[in-house]
Amino acid sequence: MSKPIEASKALWQACQVRPKRAIFLAGALLPLAFAPFYVLPIFYLSYGIAFALAWQIIQKTTQQADKPLLKLVLLGWWFGFGQFFTGLLWMGEAFLVEAERFLWALPFAITLLPAGLALFTALAFGLWGWAQQRRADTRAWALLGLALALALAAFARSTVLTGLPWNLPAMAWANWLYPAQLTAFIGVHGVSLVALLSVVPLFAARAKWRWLALLIPLFASLFGAARVHITQTVNSDVHVAVIQPNLAQREKWLPEKREAHIDKTFALTRLALDYAPHTDVLIWPETAIPALIDEGPGFADRLRANLPTGGGAVPYILTGAVRRDITVAGQKFYNSAMLWSGDGHMLARSDKHHLVPFGEYLPLQDWLESIGLEQLARLRGGYHNGPPHARLSAARLPLMAPLICYEAIFPALSGGAPRPAVLVNITNDGWFGQWHGPYQHLAQARLRAIEQGVPFLRAANTGISAAFDGHGRLLDHLPLGTAGSFSLPLPKALPPTLYHYIGDAGFGLMCFVLLGGLVWRRKKRHAHG
Repeated sequence: MSKPIEASKALWQACQVRPKRAIFLAGALLPLAFAPFYVLPIFYLSYGIAFALAWQIIQKTTQQADKPLLKLVLLGWWFGFGQFFTGLLWMGEAFLVEAERFLWALPFAITLLPAGLALFTALAFGLWGWAQQRRADTRAWALLGLALALALAAFARSTVLTGLPWNLPAMAWANWLYPAQLTAFIGVHGVSLVALLSVVPLFAARAKWRWLALLIPLFASLFGAARVHITQTVNSDVHVAVIQPNLAQREKWLPEKREAHIDKTFALTRLALDYAPHTDVLIWPETAIPALIDEGPGFADRLRANLPTGGGAVPYILTGAVRRDITVAGQKFYNSAMLWSGDGHMLARSDKHHLVPFGEYLPLQDWLESIGLEQLARLRGGYHNGPPHARLSAARLPLMAPLICYEAIFPALSGGAPRPAVLVNITNDGWFGQWHGPYQHLAQARLRAIEQGVPFLRAANTGISAAFDGHGRLLDHLPLGTAGSFSLPLPKALPPTLYHYIGDAGFGLMCFVLLGGLVWRRKKRHAHG
């Protein structure tokens, strides 16, 4: 027992000697708590160091009549920069796909984006310091306020300037099936708040309260286990197959490779149907076919030639595709999901609503293109977006909600009316190679199934394709960097969750109650001197 205590004291002494270096390293280690590493103790170590250093600044500056705000803002920024630098380093892989054109932008992408996202963390530390400067609390109560500020900062990061809810604090818990069930009630932002609050008991003055750091996630896990085992999943009569062609991103749109890519995708489709001939719908990934498939008869002819026409109903295909609208003013391109019948008719489609900045469009598009910049998609004028909450369906098929690419990390896009029977994420993570980005993407997308209580199907070009039930349990998957398919009966949706009805209002209520409690406690303490 003495060795861990001595090690923790030595670690704390080292953090005090080099606080900026310590806080950066604490942030840089934090992604180890997320997919694909899942080292949960790192979450408590990283935030524990951040909380301790923040409290130390408050204590020292209060005693020395110094102003702590700038120190706290810098502390928060270095913590956030460390987290987002290592956690988003995989994004640099996208600039290597066409390195001859985009390599120059790599250093800016892997530093400026983390630096910008770190401003949210800096703001949280600064606002907390401002509140403490006005009237300081005891340590544990003060750090409850810091946990609240960080949860609100994560929420702001998820919404401001189109938002990037990547690797939220909740993901340290939500990687695990049982504690992840809390998202069905309070959403991912509510879980972020609870996870951050669970760090605070480590700083309680009385040892008996420190056990709460262990008991809070334990109770969350027990609650989640009860939900998983009480509400049973039942399969429907609909059978689906997911195709993963594993096309190299650099070669995907080369004209000389086009026919080979199309042949490969259809060959995998025929194999899937040979294995599961009663398949009702096949799911292909984002832009599965490198062509404008709704223009001309070529794609329809391929469907009729490759899909079975006898012995029962012909399966449908839901695929990602690029489409364009041609008008007198010019042409507009869309990243779309298209539902085709096996006999070659497009029955329904939807266009991606939440586009990727700098990947699918440029902010200030015309001006930046005029000085020679272009988005990674290299599409003049960028993509245009469609309305949110699209639904696709046809005879024999349930109501499907398509989520294209990183739309699956935005909880609000998975909700809306009418409630779908299944969420379908078609994506292409081939831009990001074998790094941990695709694993993080999948882990966050899985939460949409739990939040809404509906099954989740994911078709990814290079992986990871997967199927989850409404509890978020993995039913089948294809590993990253492989070609293949899997088939399964589609599970039925669970009863609507609380989060389905109230969304992030639950998180808002939690913040309001906690803030009210902190204000009440402070007034009571001040009244008693």
